[in-house]
Amino acid sequence: MRRPSRASIVSVIVTIAVILLVVMALNIYIDKEKRVFKECTVEAGTPVSASDFVRFKKDKKSAAFKYGTSSYDTCVPGEYPITIQLGDHAYDSKLIVYDTVPPQFSISPKTTMYGVPIDTEDFIVTMNDQTACTLEYERMPDYERVGVQDVTLKCKDLGGNITTSTTQIRVIGIYPEITLEAGSKKPEISTFAFGEKDASLLTPLSSIKMDEPGDYTISFSVDGVRYDSVLHLLDTTPPRAQGITYEGFACYPRTAEELVDGLTDATPVTAEFVDDPKFDEPGERDVQIRLTDQGGNSEIVTSHIVLTADEEAPVISGTRDISVITGESIAYKDHVSVTDNADEDITFTVDNSEVDISTEGEYSVTYTATDKAGNTTEVKIKVTVVYRPYTEDDVWALCDELLAEIINDNMTERQKVEAIFNWVDWSVTYKSHGTKVSWIQGAYDGLKYHSGDCFTIAATAYALYTRAGFETFIIERYPITYAQHFWNAVKVDGVWYHCDSLTKEDGTRFFMWNSKQMREYADSHRGYFYYDESRYEVKIP
Repeated sequence: MRRPSRASIVSVIVTIAVILLVVMALNIYIDKEKRVFKECTVEAGTPVSASDFVRFKKDKKSAAFKYGTSSYDTCVPGEYPITIQLGDHAYDSKLIVYDTVPPQFSISPKTTMYGVPIDTEDFIVTMNDQTACTLEYERMPDYERVGVQDVTLKCKDLGGNITTSTTQIRVIGIYPEITLEAGSKKPEISTFAFGEKDASLLTPLSSIKMDEPGDYTISFSVDGVRYDSVLHLLDTTPPRAQGITYEGFACYPRTAEELVDGLTDATPVTAEFVDDPKFDEPGERDVQIRLTDQGGNSEIVTSHIVLTADEEAPVISGTRDISVITGESIAYKDHVSVTDNADEDITFTVDNSEVDISTEGEYSVTYTATDKAGNTTEVKIKVTVVYRPYTEDDVWALCDELLAEIINDNMTERQKVEAIFNWVDWSVTYKSHGTKVSWIQGAYDGLKYHSGDCFTIAATAYALYTRAGFETFIIERYPITYAQHFWNAVKVDGVWYHCDSLTKEDGTRFFMWNSKQMREYADSHRGYFYYDESRYEVKIP
């Protein structure tokens, strides 16, 4: 057999090499150009996987998005770069998302208050689209036109597809809010519901405090639906007042409010001094007062003060020497008062530290009053403590013995009081200048010895009225003009009366008189029955 030539062998080898190179080039071409699509196109909202990008079935199971290189959202139209991983090789592609389907939506009618806009989203009942949509009015509603009007909404998706729908809105004639100045006239229903005659008020307008700034909710009902309006009550007006000239004494401060006149404002006002007025220093000067209302509005007013040094001491009135029986309490301040030329709230103290009511003797008591300027007055009285040979029980025993003779259970209250009144009037002989130690002493003298002055007569009647079960107390003439005088107040059938068992020389008897009768008599008889009602807890009609 003839052997191939060397040239032939070389030729075959070259041919095979060329074929191999062609096959390799072809495989490279197929790998790069055919295994992965250059692009993948989908409708918005369609799910996408890596297998959608490869050409051959054998590659679909192993295809994957290369980590960190592929980011897309099929609900947003556009082009997205995609990298597909197949084994050791990565291939570039792109995803194209189209949106060709218009949105579908339904809307419902709405009602709003005057001037209150409605968001387009509030009309939506249902909305369906694969991409985000925007809503807008085709023409903006007129929210200041009371009544019903058509309104068309336009819905546009990200693909530019547009759908429109028409419904109605109703604008009711109620203001959502109004603003008034504090202190102005209280609003009426029509102030809020100006265009709704059938609107019924759910909130009473009487609940609005026009002098208190704030927000008040006023509710109405229209066709069974509640609507809330808000009243903004503002205070924007500063207080008004005039300064004054004040003349007084140093050491007696006045409040800022006392140094202005004609203060007016719709809300409560506080007043304060801008600087210290120095009320403790005599002299003449201006003071500034800042007035601030509840709304924070301020006004400064200037007043003038003229202060004089207070050099006059207080005056203590009504003090007198006191006589008591051993063991009896003493009302040191009874009928004692103090006045001062400058101090309107002055008080006095009583030093009774020396008094021993259990031991007979004479003791000194000191009344002291000092005003704010430091002026002091002292008044001394004498307290005489005498031995009492009888007790309160002795008085009650005498009362019980006498009452058993002059009254009985069949008598009315008036008859019982009159029987006691007559017995004292007819049985206790008047003797002036009796010793006024205590009501027990006076009653004992009247019941035992049937003699004494007006105090004895009043004390005797007091003991008998009390023991008979009546409410009663002793009244003393005040101011004391020419002499002291005492009488009784008694409650009969639920009414208080004056009773004085000391019959006058002209025969006038003072049995169950009212205050008017007593005053009329006193006016014509040198103040005979004048007294200070404030000293007693009971006011006699």
